[in-house]
Amino acid sequence: MPRACALCGKSAAFGYNVSHSKVHTHRRFSANLHPSTVTGEKLLLCTRCRRTQTKDARMAKKAEKAAKAGR
Repeated sequence: MPRACALCGKSAAFGYNVSHSKVHTHRRFSANLHPSTVTGEKLLLCTRCRRTQTKDARMAKKAEKAAKAGR
């Protein structure tokens, strides 16, 4: 299983470390992945997707609360 976000597919990026003498050596920028439970499934999500998931849930709860108050 590759280390990639289950929702957006973000994975490692590649670049260079550049020293003071301008020597370029290869390096890898890993995606910031965290295990998370979405709809009962354990998935690896990047921080952006994880933040969006919690925001969607929070906004749905807020809308539900407003609908009850409007009745």
